[in-house]
Amino acid sequence: MNAQNERLYNLSAFQAIALFSSSFLPVMFWIYPTVAVHYARLDAQWSLLCTVLIGVFISWVHGRLNDRFPNMTGPDFACLVWGRWMGKAITALYVPVYLLFLGVSLYFAISLMKYFFPLTMRMWLALAMIVVAWRGAWCGVEAMGRASAIVHPLTFAGILASFGAILANADQPLIPISFTSLSQTASGIYHLLPLYLGMDLILIVNPYYRHRRGKSEWYPVIATAIGGVVVMLVFFSIVVNLGFTPTERLPYPVQVVIQLIRLRGFLVERLGIVIIILSVAYTTLFLGNHIWALSSTVARIVGASDHKFRPFTFFVAPSIFAISQIIATTTQARDIVTVTLAPASWVVVVVIPLCTYLIASLRGIRTDTREEIQPEGRQRRAARRRARRSP
Repeated sequence: MNAQNERLYNLSAFQAIALFSSSFLPVMFWIYPTVAVHYARLDAQWSLLCTVLIGVFISWVHGRLNDRFPNMTGPDFACLVWGRWMGKAITALYVPVYLLFLGVSLYFAISLMKYFFPLTMRMWLALAMIVVAWRGAWCGVEAMGRASAIVHPLTFAGILASFGAILANADQPLIPISFTSLSQTASGIYHLLPLYLGMDLILIVNPYYRHRRGKSEWYPVIATAIGGVVVMLVFFSIVVNLGFTPTERLPYPVQVVIQLIRLRGFLVERLGIVIIILSVAYTTLFLGNHIWALSSTVARIVGASDHKFRPFTFFVAPSIFAISQIIATTTQARDIVTVTLAPASWVVVVVIPLCTYLIASLRGIRTDTREEIQPEGRQRRAARRRARRSP
């Protein structure tokens, strides 16, 4: 896809970072402390830290890919690097993985909402969220960027304030600083990577923000670092207050902590309700981002412009809703995450982007020499040349 100038730079740097930051975490946010402790035991904090560092590194790879192909979406430069048919096949691999990923994310969201609305059917809760998310996706990436710039900072500030207060009010630290088992740590890392499933949205947003050499490649890194701060803070807050064994036994440890711990003198008395409201807004935004991104991906697979994504939302959104309704229990949803999405996340988040970047680097494939990539710098150089030629 050779983008035209008028379609570039629709998102500011802040909007791009907020959009990137709201593209991952929901599928495991409410359960990842349990998963970390179950697989890594007393090394859960180390496996989680390593997972965060892997996420930061992969986000840098995504940023480098974006700057290398600044006017192409992920499916387009996949075809350029891998070849047309291989690129389309690789891109098509993302579709079932992301549909399952988004369906499970929606299931976890409505399971938590069910706690506050026990008389409301899960189907209606899911339908309400998917309709709002679909409407946001229908409006396009610019609308999602503006929404992200509002919702994500509020969610980030709320989590920092609330879980920071929870951590500060703990009686005593329970996190060991010793390292016990390399194999357990590796197992924890392997099963925790679905936290970053969804990061590939970064590659789809590529043509819609300004690329500046030495700057824009760090936008995904900043976004992932923000998510890493949230992940580590929430984990420490839970384990310090509950301990390792209770954390492993709880299906939704994040929900339990924000419901059971009351902070005296805190600005908001019902802390749990505030966090749930923020998480619902965040999850709806997250679903909207990915409905747009996945619809744009399908459009590119079939050869349509990514501006023609709207008809494909009628396939993506109902599929996500249907998957969320097929899942029967929390145990089944967790099994899907640890058995199916964990290996899939290593393929689509780590292996494919990294291989694409390495092949493009070795073969010297890039499209970042076009006039519109550095317009200001080129204009300054042209002005200097004109000044030297003038008498």
